[in-house]
Amino acid sequence: MKGKRLLGNAMPVLQYFYSFVWHHEPSYFLLLAGDMLLRGLSPFVNIVLPKFIIDELLGAKRVPVLAALVGAVAGANFVVYLLGNLRTYLLGRAHHSLQMKLDEQIGRKTMEMDFEYTESPQALNQLEKATTGISWYSGGIEGLSTNLTLIVASLIRLAGTLYIIALLSPWLVALILATVAGSLFVTSKNQQLQVQFMKDLVGINRRFSYYFSILKDFRYGKDIRLYDASGMLMKRVDQYITEDWGIEKKRTAIWNRFAVILSFLGTAQEGLLYAYLGLRALAGLITVGDLQMLVSAARTFAQSLTDALGQVITMGKNVDFMNEYKVFMEYPQVKKTGTAVPPKQPRHVLEVRGVSFKYPGSEEFVLKDVSLQIPAGQRLAFDGPNGAGKTTLVKLLTRLYDPTEGQILLDGVDIREFDLEEYAKLFAVVFQDFRLLAFSVRDNLTLGGAGDEDAIRRSLQLAGLADKLAGLRKGLDTPIYKTFDEDGIEFSGGESQKLAIARALYKNAPIVILDEPTAALDPVAESEVYRRFDQLTSGKTAIYISHRLSSCRFCDRIAVFDHGRIAELGTHDELAGSGGLYAQMWNAQAQWYVSASASASSASPDLAHLACPTKLAKAAN
Repeated sequence: MKGKRLLGNAMPVLQYFYSFVWHHEPSYFLLLAGDMLLRGLSPFVNIVLPKFIIDELLGAKRVPVLAALVGAVAGANFVVYLLGNLRTYLLGRAHHSLQMKLDEQIGRKTMEMDFEYTESPQALNQLEKATTGISWYSGGIEGLSTNLTLIVASLIRLAGTLYIIALLSPWLVALILATVAGSLFVTSKNQQLQVQFMKDLVGINRRFSYYFSILKDFRYGKDIRLYDASGMLMKRVDQYITEDWGIEKKRTAIWNRFAVILSFLGTAQEGLLYAYLGLRALAGLITVGDLQMLVSAARTFAQSLTDALGQVITMGKNVDFMNEYKVFMEYPQVKKTGTAVPPKQPRHVLEVRGVSFKYPGSEEFVLKDVSLQIPAGQRLAFDGPNGAGKTTLVKLLTRLYDPTEGQILLDGVDIREFDLEEYAKLFAVVFQDFRLLAFSVRDNLTLGGAGDEDAIRRSLQLAGLADKLAGLRKGLDTPIYKTFDEDGIEFSGGESQKLAIARALYKNAPIVILDEPTAALDPVAESEVYRRFDQLTSGKTAIYISHRLSSCRFCDRIAVFDHGRIAELGTHDELAGSGGLYAQMWNAQAQWYVSASASASSASPDLAHLACPTKLAKAAN
């Protein structure tokens, strides 16, 4: 019953991975078949031929016959050796190629799966299980194929040795089966415990990966040093090393205990084997050559039976681990993609209609019954306290998530009707937590596109980075960070934000969103960036989010979020004089800009006007 359950669990996994192999490397199956035959048949060279050499030495002693027999043994072993090396080389190359393709596939799945999975601890744990499940936990396709190869090869050896033993000494089969049964029982118990130990290590390994990634990532260097965080981090690492070591000590102790038992059983089997066959040889029932052949055949039979059943048990463990990869790769798409293509036009109308939203796994609504119209070409600001739902609405507008209730329309059509990739082309978004890649400046702007040289330089010029790039020896081909190149550049926080903005400008999408990407800039610089960006995107629908209200006061309308709802909606002048939440935030921020106003006045009256909300508040009143 247990064997049927194991086979039933294994078949979907075997079908999944070998379908993958058939698609990518169909010639692999020929290599696998050749490996099975070589492993299964090669032992018979040293089981059968030595019998004839021994009998010839103890019998007729014909030198030419002995020479031919010795030559046959040596030649056969040499051919087996050559074929073994060729097999190892070809299979090693195939396994490496297949493992790279599996890694590529899991990377592609991670990039293409619904965004909400990237914020799900369950999905992240499954990703860790999938990654380790096809690597050292199971050996990947190589480990699975080794299981299958050894099972088939063992069956070939079992058939051959069983024939030899049954022909010359039938009762020897019962003796071997009795001793092997005990070994297999011990091996099975050991494997079950080892699987549990491996599963216990999954959570620890994920935390290991996180902490060691911090320790090796230079971007955390300043904070670690200035806040003296190394002690805390090393304490956490030591804690998990202790946990890992505790599990490893238990695993090793149990492994050694079972190894002693298996060694005892093996010794007992060997002693019984020689005693039984020795008595038969003394009785003249078999020749000395027969004795040698039977001893070799019995050993091979016992080992093959142990290998076959042991590999079945091991394959069950490996299938269990590799199934984690299959589970991750089969994560369903939560969002359904439509087939419609958004109209090819420079301006679009967005409408949020009765939208409520709560994150997966949460019972709390982040947005509740939000309705908002965003006319084509309008400049709209989202303001409000942290956690009020501003960024969440941006995620819904861009379809990183779908609303829990309500709908969002583009030009009167529910956005779920559109093809996801085509819909995403409408947006150029710069989030506060934007990321740059350790590639060249050019690659960070084009992200794999063909790249229009003039458009790239124009975007950098408009974002205020042209002068910086002009001073670099490699120009647009300068790598960001020193991760792979000593000539890499370390941009400041403000420069990194400008590069992210340049990327948005380069995309030239009809709807642009700035979600606080300039938080590292000073108030005057931020206002300048926002105004410049607004001029560059003139005529496009634009959404701006900033905690500095002065940065967005030029917008046509301002939506003030509070506790997941739009509490106020109007122009800056209307809201600043209303006495509501916006007015309170506006007046509270006035003190932030007093010093900025003085320095900005000497530089530019226009910038001083932007930097001093008190003047604007008085004008509004």
